[in-house]
Amino acid sequence: MTSPVICITGGASGMGLATAKKFASNGWQVILIDLVDAQLQKAKEILGEDTLTLVADVTQEAQMQAAMASVSEATGGRLDILFNNAGIAPGGLLEAQSTETIRAILDVNVLGVIFGIRAALPMLKATPNALCISTSSSVATYGHATRAVYSASKFAVKGLTEALSLEFEADDIRVADVLPGCIDTPLLRAELAKGSGQPFSETMLERLPQEGAYRLMPDTAIADAVWSAYENADRIHFYVPEEIGDTDRVKVQDIQAAKDEIRQFLYRPR
Repeated sequence: MTSPVICITGGASGMGLATAKKFASNGWQVILIDLVDAQLQKAKEILGEDTLTLVADVTQEAQMQAAMASVSEATGGRLDILFNNAGIAPGGLLEAQSTETIRAILDVNVLGVIFGIRAALPMLKATPNALCISTSSSVATYGHATRAVYSASKFAVKGLTEALSLEFEADDIRVADVLPGCIDTPLLRAELAKGSGQPFSETMLERLPQEGAYRLMPDTAIADAVWSAYENADRIHFYVPEEIGDTDRVKVQDIQAAKDEIRQFLYRPR
């Protein structure tokens, strides 16, 4: 296979599908992993018959290992980008959320990312200039009320990204994340409807900020961020929109200096 390869979890809709469209239109081989085969087949109709679709649950490590084995067989062991995008975003007061919901958030948003990376690691190691990128969130710059567990899960992804950016240096694997604010996706629309207790209507989007960090952005903005992450080796965090990063920039002025300091005390060349 001569075309570069991107594999996207949660790729059948929303930000994952938007990213798939961008990369497919630029000649990349696109591989989608998602839970529902019917949605994957709809995505395949949009992207073309060359798209490889795989049904797998990111919370089940054995399924992710099997899916990545299929990816490796199809690509000859090549994987230029792994985009860990699968996620869920139930909200609510901490005291009101069920234990089942809390576990589901952590299983999908944290363990799902970890299992995906572990399963894809042999391919990433074998592919020069490979990128491992995951979807974090604006809530990982400062946690949001009524999104406590979700915030915790996305802080975990952000921390994992920073840690692996050091750990994977010896393997020439780049690591990054994308931190979206309000992105117009089926997930956002579902959460708006759930929060209002009524079916979704377009007017709900009008109540979102019209400007600033939390203005509504199209899902194509995430696709552009993933593309930028592959092109730009000097950044770890990609904020959408860029103003989302203002909170982090107040807290950490120089990420490279922070990385160098951590590396000095905790890491030694292998």
